[in-house]
Amino acid sequence: MNTLQFKIIPQALPYADEMWQGPEIAHNDVFGYGWLTWEWTRDKPLRGPIYHSLFSLLYWVLSKLNLDHPQMIAYGPRILQCAISAIYDVYLIKLLTLEGIRNKAYVILVNYTLWFSLNCFSKTLINTFETILFTLALYNWVQYLQTNHNKNNLLCRLFVILNVMARQSAIIPWIFIWPYHLITAKTNLKGRFVILVINGITLLLLFLFSISIDSLYHGKLTSTFYNFLEFNLLSGMSSFYGVHDRLWFITQGLPYVQLGWVVSFLIGIYSYAKKGLFSAQPLRLLYYMMFTILILSLSAHKEDRFLLPLFPIIIYFICLGLEYLDKINWKKMKSVLIILAIISNVSFFVLMNTYQDVGALKTMAVLRQRNATEVQFFTQCHRTPFYSFIHQNISMTFPDCSPTNDVSSLETYQLHQDSANYIQKKLQQSKLPSHIVIYNYLMNENVQKLLDQYDKIESIYHQYYTDTYFEDQKDIYIHIYELHQ
Repeated sequence: MNTLQFKIIPQALPYADEMWQGPEIAHNDVFGYGWLTWEWTRDKPLRGPIYHSLFSLLYWVLSKLNLDHPQMIAYGPRILQCAISAIYDVYLIKLLTLEGIRNKAYVILVNYTLWFSLNCFSKTLINTFETILFTLALYNWVQYLQTNHNKNNLLCRLFVILNVMARQSAIIPWIFIWPYHLITAKTNLKGRFVILVINGITLLLLFLFSISIDSLYHGKLTSTFYNFLEFNLLSGMSSFYGVHDRLWFITQGLPYVQLGWVVSFLIGIYSYAKKGLFSAQPLRLLYYMMFTILILSLSAHKEDRFLLPLFPIIIYFICLGLEYLDKINWKKMKSVLIILAIISNVSFFVLMNTYQDVGALKTMAVLRQRNATEVQFFTQCHRTPFYSFIHQNISMTFPDCSPTNDVSSLETYQLHQDSANYIQKKLQQSKLPSHIVIYNYLMNENVQKLLDQYDKIESIYHQYYTDTYFEDQKDIYIHIYELHQ
């Protein structure tokens, strides 16, 4: 069964948040044990319960039905995420049809060949959930603009409130969308006042609901919205996780998540801007995207997954580009672009899910099969699933990497600076763990001597490349050691 599961379930785990901000927290809530990262335990928590509550509900149902088998606990959240992602597929087509895309086949083709979509929508990333809710909100907003039905306006605002409660940065596009509508709406002064009041009520409800749920969950008066803003922008602590150029999303992020489709994307923007300039059509979607990227660029730390909520708009421009090539009768060029886009995206998806970050799930499966009772991880922090995958209340620890102004105080840093010294200190602090997990590049003669009471039982290929505090590493394997019986 385990061999089969590795063949049919993607093994790549490129983002720590996939487990550590979702299933791991849910596992702790339902079963009473699980690792809470620093975002949840600090005095001013940065995370709220909205997203991981989906998995908490799943775990609760499984436990009540006595179906909480480790396999179900490990892979159930991903299956649930796939089911939720199907909503995105449906409303993506509806949204782009409302925006004038005539060929639905283009939408389906692009959506199911974009490597980044394939890579993320089956994973328990809060960014994926944010994208789904943004698509639902934007669909109802466009529907409202075209029909003036108040039902769609209400649904839009409800989805926005839910989205921002789950992921604070989801408010960014609406900071532009609603004021833009207030300014451009074809109505009188009274009508603008009504719009302003509705916007104010929406924001008031958002903050009230957010503070109430956050405070109930964390057991104290708090606002993850404010805490998130303070940590990432006001204090600038987001730079701890990396500093990128201001234009990173434009020069690297957008091309990276699209690969070959980026050419059609640029053609679509050109045709959209050209049509808007000469017909006085409001360039809504283009403005929405530009504003969001601008605000995201203000933060020092940037990641490709932060662009996920813009995928409905990105796919719109790609499809628009393909339709523009049809319009000007450049069908041969369109065929070449489609072929190159599919080849680049599908091959890269296969590559990333075959050679990068693929050892983490297998490692935890081995530990579960070997009935580990205490595990010490000598790896970078948060690089494997934890209790939400192994589903056993055993002792497991790893090098701490909580944000700090002194990088040298980080356990992860100390491990990579002098692996033998760090491992020796850890092994002397308590009885020897039943299992040790360590990267191959941290092994040396001194470390090997420290592990003389252990047998290496597995060497699992993990990734082709990674960067550390001191030097880049290639061909990384995860070694699993077991204490002599």
